[in-house]
Amino acid sequence: MINDKNLSQEGGEKSTNFQGQNITIHNGLSYSDVKEIFLDLFKENFIQLKNEAAEIAQKRATEITDKFLTVLNGKNPELIEAFKDPALQDALFTTQKEFAKSGDNDLGDLLVDILIERAQTPARNMLQLVLNESLKIVPSLTISQLDVITLNFILLRTVNLDLENFHQLSQLIQENIEPFTENLFSDIGQYNYLEFQRCGSIKTPPHSNLMKGWLKKWIRNYQGLFSKGIEREVILQQINDFDQFEHLFVPCLHNNELLQVGFLNEFDLNEALNDLKVTFDVEDKIKRFFRDFTMTTNEVKDLLVKTNPCMLKLFDILDKSAFKNFELSSVGIAIAHANFRRRTGKTLDLSLWIN
Repeated sequence: MINDKNLSQEGGEKSTNFQGQNITIHNGLSYSDVKEIFLDLFKENFIQLKNEAAEIAQKRATEITDKFLTVLNGKNPELIEAFKDPALQDALFTTQKEFAKSGDNDLGDLLVDILIERAQTPARNMLQLVLNESLKIVPSLTISQLDVITLNFILLRTVNLDLENFHQLSQLIQENIEPFTENLFSDIGQYNYLEFQRCGSIKTPPHSNLMKGWLKKWIRNYQGLFSKGIEREVILQQINDFDQFEHLFVPCLHNNELLQVGFLNEFDLNEALNDLKVTFDVEDKIKRFFRDFTMTTNEVKDLLVKTNPCMLKLFDILDKSAFKNFELSSVGIAIAHANFRRRTGKTLDLSLWIN
């Protein structure tokens, strides 16, 4: 049966109380002391199991607590103070409980990641509420489902404006996209389940093809990486005093015998043209060179598939599944963000999407 004893907090001067059964954390306690207190929190609140099941649950609770304290100590040991908040204690217990039930190491890593993020969010705001819900929902998802919502997040909600060449884009695909394409699925039941778990919703017309604009968005954001190149003579025919603007052009990334406008996207190009204060006629011609010599959508697809075969699987799933219609919720974004960090080691600022 569930332990239904009344819980209270008692603490002396300069102590920090943790909800449990008369549990107190004093400033300056050792790692082992804090660990013991956190494990007491688990013992006092978890369902009382019998014999071998109880031993397994306790072992797993100890394992996840060790992992959590190790990560916490590496990131910010002072965050331990945040656990005087009963809501955060409950989040810690949720982490212990869910790992005790499953023992899945990937789940454990993900729960710890979300719990650390939760500890760094002391104010009761939308982000805190979303992280609390994420801890409850993550244990109900498979690795494949986690990877699918993570890929959705990366494709639709992130952009890297520091890319300077196509090799860097290829590297971005290898590091940020390829790891999550292995588990892609087309089964509609999987997407219905993700919707049931409040990770997102399957959109219907006229907003049904969210991913249709993904590639166009990439072409717009990384337009300079998809230039077909321009013959120098063609440019000279259009711009008489080309020597004044030659620094705006670079050898084409895909054919060094040709030239291309040397900017990642139109925003960067417009800023450069504004600084130069060029005439409207010259500005219009340079913008046309940038726009008119960009690869078509199909040409970009072919190029990306040649760059990395994982893109072929991605485009195939886009064509025949609800992946292209799935819009992440705030909880889905938070879970995808944590899974991305777990799989790649890269940290993004979640408050950019949830605040």
